[in-house]
Amino acid sequence: MKRFNTLIILLFSFSLMAQNAPDFTVTDTHGEEHSLYADYLDQGKTVVLDLFFVNCPPCNDLAPLLEPLYQEWGAGTGDVQFVSLTSDPTDDDARVIGFEELHGTTWPAISAEGGGPDAQQPYTTGNFGNFIGYPTLVVISPDRSVQFDPWVNNNFPGTIDLLDDWIQNTGATKPVSNIIELDNVNTFTLSPNPIASEGTLTFDLKEQAETNIAIFNALGQKVKNIYTGSLNAGEQTLRMKTAELASGTYFIKVRMNDQSNMQQFVKI
Repeated sequence: MKRFNTLIILLFSFSLMAQNAPDFTVTDTHGEEHSLYADYLDQGKTVVLDLFFVNCPPCNDLAPLLEPLYQEWGAGTGDVQFVSLTSDPTDDDARVIGFEELHGTTWPAISAEGGGPDAQQPYTTGNFGNFIGYPTLVVISPDRSVQFDPWVNNNFPGTIDLLDDWIQNTGATKPVSNIIELDNVNTFTLSPNPIASEGTLTFDLKEQAETNIAIFNALGQKVKNIYTGSLNAGEQTLRMKTAELASGTYFIKVRMNDQSNMQQFVKI
């Protein structure tokens, strides 16, 4: 699908000299404040900006495909943070929250109420590259340099792969997910991470396995059992309730038959 362009005349750049990403401070749909420099770039993090608006058809197509990539990069706990910025002044918090819930996205999203249109506007002027329309992706390195719009037209999986490469070009490193090193596990996802009161564990298993899943604290002490029993082959989804846990770093330990491994997560 072609991207949705709200402009009648495309903007072309005649000055594509390297420029630093402009700083911004915005407030997400859940009331958390985010400063590009202080909270992320100055802390050594890479930032991926997703410029969108709620009624943009290709934005709706792309959003659910970005979520697995966000999880691969640590869901904000590692070297990379994603931030969505709406361009539409009518996209208030309620509309953007609806968009997040519809597509299951978990990174911070900024509505018009939180300053999204102003924060995304510099990337629509042609100063960083030819702005075609929405969605537009922007990769910002910790040194504040910008890689503009890794877009493969009519190919969303190709766009995700290119975005992944561009993130790696910034020097960011993906966190290791030890659980998928278990012989019986094809894929594993914990969403969201960081987690508040409840998360979802999703496994794709090669064959049925006797399974125990438990949470351990940073001292190695077991604090909660999640599941004990047999899991069938194929995709299995489990709920992980953490409302009673104090904020901090924890580990999920998964034992399947005679193997076990762990995955770190953060409780907020």
